[in-house]
Amino acid sequence: MKRETIERVMRIPKDMGRHHVGAYAAQAAYFFMLSLIPIILLLLTMVRYTPVTKADVMTAVVQVFPTSVDSLITSIVNQVYNQSSTIIPITVIVALWSAGKGVLSISTGFNTIYGCPETRNYIYLRFRATFYTVLFLIAIILLLVMSVFGNSLNIFITSHIPAIKHVANKLMELRMAITPVVVIGFLLLIYKFLPNRKDLFRKQIPGAIFTAIGWLVISWVFSVYLDIFKGFSDMYGSLTTIVLIMLWLYFCMYCVLFGAQLNIYMKDVLFTGADKKETAEEKADITEGASETASETDSET
Repeated sequence: MKRETIERVMRIPKDMGRHHVGAYAAQAAYFFMLSLIPIILLLLTMVRYTPVTKADVMTAVVQVFPTSVDSLITSIVNQVYNQSSTIIPITVIVALWSAGKGVLSISTGFNTIYGCPETRNYIYLRFRATFYTVLFLIAIILLLVMSVFGNSLNIFITSHIPAIKHVANKLMELRMAITPVVVIGFLLLIYKFLPNRKDLFRKQIPGAIFTAIGWLVISWVFSVYLDIFKGFSDMYGSLTTIVLIMLWLYFCMYCVLFGAQLNIYMKDVLFTGADKKETAEEKADITEGASETASETDSET
C-alpha cells in the first residue's frame, strides 16, 4: 500500500505534463488578466453607490493588494471616482467576455484531466461561463464587504435598519470563518459542474481545500518575495505590475487545475473502498430482496 501510494504521488507530475496543465493555466491567466481591470472598474463603480467612501477604498487597496500593485489600483480608483458612470455597459461586456473565456479554459483543462470529451453546445458553455463569472463577482463582493468594509457596513445597518442589527453583529463576529467557507464553496461548485461529467460533491472536497490553501500560500510567497527581492522592477521596468499579476494568476490557475488532479488521486485513495462497499451492500440488498420474493412465490405455490 505504501509503495503504491508513493508511485501514485510520483506519477502526478507526469500526469500534469501529459494533460498540458501549464498550457491551460497560462490560457486562463491571460483571459483573466484581460478581465481583471474591467472587473476592478466594475466593482469600484458599484462601490461608488454604497456608503463606502473613496478613503475606505484606498485603505482597502493598501490592505488587500501587494505594495507593487498599489500605484496601478490607486490610479484606477481615481479614474473611477473622477468620471461618469457611462463606463458600466462597456465594462460589463468586456469583463464578462474575457472572464468567460478564462472559465472556458479552466473547463477544458478539467475535461482533459478527467478524460471526458466535451459534448455540450458551445453557446450553452458560453452562457454557463458567464454565469460562473457573475457568481465569482458576487463572491468577491461578499468577501470584500465582509473582510474590508464590514465595520462600515455594520455601522450603516445599525443606524438605518436596527431590526436586523443582531444578525449583522453576528455575521461580523463570524466573518473570518465565512471568508474561507465562501472560497471553498465556490471551488466545490466549479469542480462539480465545470467538467463534462457527473460526480459527488464530497469527492471534490480535497481539491477545493487544497486550492483554497494554495491560493493563500501563493499570495504570501509573492508578498514575501517582492519584499526581499527587487530585481523584477529592474528587469521589466514599467511592466513590472502587469508581469507580477500575470505570474500570480498563472500560479493560481495552475493550483486550481492541480486540485482537479488531486481529486482523481484522492478518489482512488479515499473513496474507492467506500464505493465498493456501497456497491456490495446494494448488490446484497438486491440479492436478499430477490431471495425473499422467490421464497414468497414458493410458499404461495
